[in-house]
Amino acid sequence: MRLKKVVLSTLVSVAAIMVPSLAYGQAYGTVATQTLNVRDGAKLEASIVKQVGLGEPVEIVCEEGDWLKLILEDDSRAYVKAEYINVHRVLAVVNVNGGLNVRDYPSTENGKVIGSFSNGDEISVSYSVGDWYKVSQEGFEGYVSKDYVKNSTEVDFLSYLPNKRLTEIERMTVTQEEAQAIMVETDNSSSNNGSTSSNNGASSNSGSSSNSSNQNYTSSGSGTGDAVVAYAKQFLGNPYVYGGNSLTNGVDCSGFTSQIMRNFGISLNRSSSAQYANNGYYVSSDSLQKGDLVFYGYNGHVSHVAIYIGGGQVIHANDERTGICISNVFPSGGKPYIGAKRVL
Repeated sequence: MRLKKVVLSTLVSVAAIMVPSLAYGQAYGTVATQTLNVRDGAKLEASIVKQVGLGEPVEIVCEEGDWLKLILEDDSRAYVKAEYINVHRVLAVVNVNGGLNVRDYPSTENGKVIGSFSNGDEISVSYSVGDWYKVSQEGFEGYVSKDYVKNSTEVDFLSYLPNKRLTEIERMTVTQEEAQAIMVETDNSSSNNGSTSSNNGASSNSGSSSNSSNQNYTSSGSGTGDAVVAYAKQFLGNPYVYGGNSLTNGVDCSGFTSQIMRNFGISLNRSSSAQYANNGYYVSSDSLQKGDLVFYGYNGHVSHVAIYIGGGQVIHANDERTGICISNVFPSGGKPYIGAKRVL
């Protein structure tokens, strides 16, 4: 059964994933009825474990017949009828040799290239416009060709997304300040780096996503690891907002690390994958120090970053359910540890 299609609503938080059996969701949505029973099994006879109200966000693991399997606040699993959930955010993977151009408008003729993704990059898809998807990755967003995006699971969640007409779409605007903040290459810079675009939206540049620069943006900061940890802990419990940059009002994982380190004179790339590729130097897991950046993701693709605080723990902007919180550096579930960088 297909999920109910709706007009795009306010986006909820994303935790990227590559395989359906692991801890985090494949799609995100909201409750579309006044009160919805959440059950411990995919059948009406199953016990009701809680109720959720109209507009509440849900994190979806998979689809089982007419039911959706959800992740609850305590990381347990439960089920709801699929017809009562509006899906409006789906995790997907770039599938192209070389790079995939990201445009400010869903058209090869009228859309300007504002960056690119690399093969295997995990992205979030919001809706479709003809042959294009509206996508985002940690504050960087635009339009890409559908031909080079695939579902991150066997479930075809992409087909459940709402469709928009071209007449509903306004051209995205990227100011100079925004471009610098998210490390997006503009037309001028991309024309000098050998990246070429074609009518199919793919790019010949096989390097990393162009919303990150190849330069190392780390500068010598005066903060110590203890000072970084103390400063970061001030924001415990504050909200997670995908693409956000406010430590008080809402921030995502790489926005959190960027803003924390900025307080100590250290400038980082805006995405977690770019921070891992470009900032600081690599350190082993057995030599972690307070203030080190710790990276997570699937199949070697970085999609989350945290700050090591000592004692086998990290502080990070985790997701919408937990906000900024403290977790174990080596989690028992969810995204596996990939590596660490030292920027202090």
